[in-house]
Amino acid sequence: MTIHPHGTEHPKFPQPQSQTPTQCQRTPKLFDFEYGDCNRKARELEAARRACSRCPLAADCLLWALVNKNLTPVGIIAGTTPRQRTKLRDRLAARLGPDWIDVLADQDQAQHTRAVTPDCAA
Repeated sequence: MTIHPHGTEHPKFPQPQSQTPTQCQRTPKLFDFEYGDCNRKARELEAARRACSRCPLAADCLLWALVNKNLTPVGIIAGTTPRQRTKLRDRLAARLGPDWIDVLADQDQAQHTRAVTPDCAA
């Protein structure tokens, strides 16, 4: 597994970008969340999750957040809390092995290659 210095993102998994501002960019306070905030901010947590569920970047944001753990220790990202992201990372490591980030990068590259390569079926 490739380790990246604290504060830098994995080069194969850059933060997703949108032409128009997303809800998390327009109202970042809604997505503020620290460990232990579940009970205190239940309504706010649900509002952030609803906003993420409508966002076209949610899947890419989740992947980015999972891979870039050092950049996502707090906050609601793709509808997940920090604790949920930790559990998802653990499940990925159990399923794909300790180099799960590299496995995902390879899968992402293969999917991209298939998407841009014309179908050669005769």
